[in-house]
Amino acid sequence: MGILPSWQLSPNLTLSSQFDYSLDKTIERHYIPMFFTPVKLIPDVGYSQNEISSQVMRNTAYFDETRLTFDKKINDFHHLKAILGWRYINNYYESDYAEEHNSGSNNNTTITGNNSFLKVDGINNQTNSLSNYLNTDYNYDNRFFLTGIVAMDASSRFGKETQGGVSLLGRSWGIFPAANGAWLVSSEKFMKNINAVNFFKIRAGYGVTGNDGIKDYQTLAFFSSTQFMDKATGLVLTNLSNSKIQWESTGKANVGADLGLFDNRLSLSVDFFSSNTTNLLVMRNLPDISGLSFYWDNGGSMTNKGYEVSANLKVFNFKNFKWELGLSVGHYKNMITSLPYGEYTTTVYGGEVLTRVGESAGVFYGYKTNGVFSTTAQASTAYTDPITGTKGYLRIQNIDGSYTNFGAGDVIFVDKNGDGIIDSKDKQVIGNPNPNFYGVFNTKFSYKRFTLNGLFTYSLGNQIYNYQRSQLEAGSDFSNQTSAMLNRWTAEGQVTSQPQATYGDPLGNSRFSDRWIEDGSYIKLKTVTLSYDLPIKSNFIEGISLWISANNLFTITHYLGQDPEVTAGNSVYFQGVDNGLTPSTKSYYLGIKLNL
Repeated sequence: MGILPSWQLSPNLTLSSQFDYSLDKTIERHYIPMFFTPVKLIPDVGYSQNEISSQVMRNTAYFDETRLTFDKKINDFHHLKAILGWRYINNYYESDYAEEHNSGSNNNTTITGNNSFLKVDGINNQTNSLSNYLNTDYNYDNRFFLTGIVAMDASSRFGKETQGGVSLLGRSWGIFPAANGAWLVSSEKFMKNINAVNFFKIRAGYGVTGNDGIKDYQTLAFFSSTQFMDKATGLVLTNLSNSKIQWESTGKANVGADLGLFDNRLSLSVDFFSSNTTNLLVMRNLPDISGLSFYWDNGGSMTNKGYEVSANLKVFNFKNFKWELGLSVGHYKNMITSLPYGEYTTTVYGGEVLTRVGESAGVFYGYKTNGVFSTTAQASTAYTDPITGTKGYLRIQNIDGSYTNFGAGDVIFVDKNGDGIIDSKDKQVIGNPNPNFYGVFNTKFSYKRFTLNGLFTYSLGNQIYNYQRSQLEAGSDFSNQTSAMLNRWTAEGQVTSQPQATYGDPLGNSRFSDRWIEDGSYIKLKTVTLSYDLPIKSNFIEGISLWISANNLFTITHYLGQDPEVTAGNSVYFQGVDNGLTPSTKSYYLGIKLNL
């Protein structure tokens, strides 16, 4: 947050406040020429010879935080600090989109409303959140520390019929308390003769936090405009009201310790945590008869347990040369523990995320594969009847009840239930976006007035759904594809991992499967900074530093996408989903720092 402007009301009482206003506007235009590009079929609309689209996005945000701080040392042993504050956030986002086709010329790149298939869309979202909080810190003789926090939060994303909390000013407010304590063991008299230990602190605490990570207006019923057959415009129901949607609550207990050893040459920190989340915010699918795809609701609980360990070593600590190394390792395991309405799946960019008791949150759910049929003979013996032992083709069932066989050049899907038919009964967990381990590695060199810092981040064992590949290697239409399609199956006996290209993909070779799930493990050089302290001091300037920094210089990974450090959104459903958002790119900075 930084330092807030403040007013000293009395020797022990301070009022501070900070206000922020931001405005961000982006204009984008997109044009597909009429000549030298294939004609595209838009389902249920018609054929497009070229396309013109335009989008304008605007984001306006207000922020205010005001605090009243009481700070008093009662005597040499007691120190009390209390902060009474409020925090207000208002965020408005608007996006307007227009698209039309068949302008009849490469020279006409402006949307006029007179061309074919006019489509308009947009977003108009506004979020308000307000938090009132009281934070008290008590310190006894710099040995024992206690912190108590209570917050009362409200969000415009929640309904008016919530359970728990309080009702005030026509809104539902959640109450979130927390308490933490620490004992500085190294300040005790019995530690004076233990020279190897310079610092030793034991910490423990428990707190409850809330989460409002859903889209705006999900508690309300609302309509949106739509076009029918490019002729008529009407309104359709877009969301069902649910005035009972409320905050997701997480109670977290933690215990840890900090150590400084051997004249603070070695610093260690360890934390263990265990949390339980209730009233999970879940995105549930609706039956087709509703005309809607999903709705937000509360339901279920989840546990999350893990640890974080970090160490920092001063390898060399000479006057003109210093070298430090740091490493941190974290691990967590979450598990869905209850679901009042049973398991369900959520559609995310053509894939599915499973929510099931006993599974981790956000796991990918689809078909497992075992390569590509090389020959017709191999395909004709892929299935063995468990009763008669007769061999035959794996099949899919068509809408009219007939069957189609998988043949040479098709993907070998795993027949989980052994009935010879590849359908939804054969789906299973095919990936987990949660890492086994994560952390950072840092190093720092100092030589006289030069300092070189390097920071690496890493993640091991997580998996990513590469949505981009699922579109660019599907081989199901005339759209651009990657060079991987050059290895597609084209002839009897060819051994390859890329299936044949068939317009329309009638057998579903490009369906959501482990073909699109990749290892997302990586090691990334996140930041490198070189600085130089100028030997300048005066009555006004204590020091001047020149620095140059580079970010995201390289990444070591097997992931085929642009960046393994990816997520399609804040929701758990989007964790580990690469939908083609702008990746972290190399960037360079040059700066100067003045110490006044």
